[in-house]
Amino acid sequence: MPESYFLPYQNDWILDESRYKLWDKSRRIGATYAESYKAVRDRNLIDHKRDYWFSSADESAAFEFAQYCRRWCELFDAVIEVFTERLEDSIEGKSYTYNNYVIRFPNGSRINCMSSNPRRFRSKGGDVCLDEFDWHDSPDEMYSAAEPVTMWGYNISIMTTRSAEGSLFDRTVIEAKKILAGELSPDKDYVLPWSYHYVPITVAVEQGLAEKIYKLGNIDKNAREKFLRECRARARDEDKYNREYMCIPSSAASTLIPYDLYYACQDGECLKAAGDGPKYMGFDIAREKHKTVFWIDELVGDVMVCREIVRMRKTPYGAQQQMAEDLINKHNIVRACGDATGLGDMLVESLQKIFGNYRVEKVKFTAPVKDALASRQLGLMQDRRTRVPDDMEVRESFHSIKKTVTTGGNVRYDTTQSDTEHADEFWASALCKEAAHQPNVRPQIISLTETDADFVEMA
Repeated sequence: MPESYFLPYQNDWILDESRYKLWDKSRRIGATYAESYKAVRDRNLIDHKRDYWFSSADESAAFEFAQYCRRWCELFDAVIEVFTERLEDSIEGKSYTYNNYVIRFPNGSRINCMSSNPRRFRSKGGDVCLDEFDWHDSPDEMYSAAEPVTMWGYNISIMTTRSAEGSLFDRTVIEAKKILAGELSPDKDYVLPWSYHYVPITVAVEQGLAEKIYKLGNIDKNAREKFLRECRARARDEDKYNREYMCIPSSAASTLIPYDLYYACQDGECLKAAGDGPKYMGFDIAREKHKTVFWIDELVGDVMVCREIVRMRKTPYGAQQQMAEDLINKHNIVRACGDATGLGDMLVESLQKIFGNYRVEKVKFTAPVKDALASRQLGLMQDRRTRVPDDMEVRESFHSIKKTVTTGGNVRYDTTQSDTEHADEFWASALCKEAAHQPNVRPQIISLTETDADFVEMA
């Protein structure tokens, strides 16, 4: 019985007899292994012909699935015929050869394993499994070709790790969730009754994956924590970890600052030393939910180099103001720009009374202002005229910004972060670039009367 061998989430998939199934999954949790068991069991137990078509993103994955199926056939003592069909396909006038790995059962059923190409589903009938669907070359065309294969009462299963937001799989998952929430109805709306399986790496580990990999007999919390840490470390950055392990589609397609662009501007040494160039500061103020960030850049030639970042969480305003004063004095800041949209207004006014309006400027975050700030930040990074630190928190803050254009033509900048994060480092850095963009210069006094001198001293 599979219950004694597979992990709970694998059993849930094997025992689910729904006609339409989605598996939103982490990498390497044994999904295709479970699916191969189900495919062989169903072909071996029925007394009539029922073909099965498995398609993955590449031919090596199709071959691996066929090998899994052969092992299960041995377990079932199934009498089978195994062979490879060498077939030809034509794409844009060019002829290509591909393999279809076939397992044929005495009842006439066949398991067919092949790589992705929509044409290969034409004139076929039977159960369909589309593996790593988000990574097929043309998933929309693939689905359009594969779905009619199941018309005569057959089943379709789609299983994949995530690719990008807005993909066909992403849209289908959203549909399935709305069905579960009662917001859509297969009986009333044009939607299929998808059975939705959701297994990020955390769920797989909770159900025993780490113990199975490490070959441990008992539950080991330390092994589970170690396994998850290793997964996160191997992924290198948050976006890849979310995509490959946490069933969260990549935001790289819509993010303003992709990781590659950030890495191109990254300098692991920039925070360790400062020169004699003019320095500028940007700051984004918060009190409870988000954090306050002070960002200092030095202008080296025509390159803005980050020299210091100060983060303050749940800090009283008095301490925040003192920090701002200390940083302005420490770095002899030429000009500072602060977000005065809400809570920062009072702090900026206080700093202006001390350092003057020429040195500290209010910036109100309206949509056009945010567009100008974000666009300047993007342009400087594309021109490699800024250096940012090797800091995960900063990197994720920059990556979290998404630029969207509404149907009315308005530009919005949203963040993919959680409610507790608000891309604070990104906006502090953008405000710093604003400070350096048109730096005000304190007017020089050519001659002073005694009264003027007294006024300057009082100021």
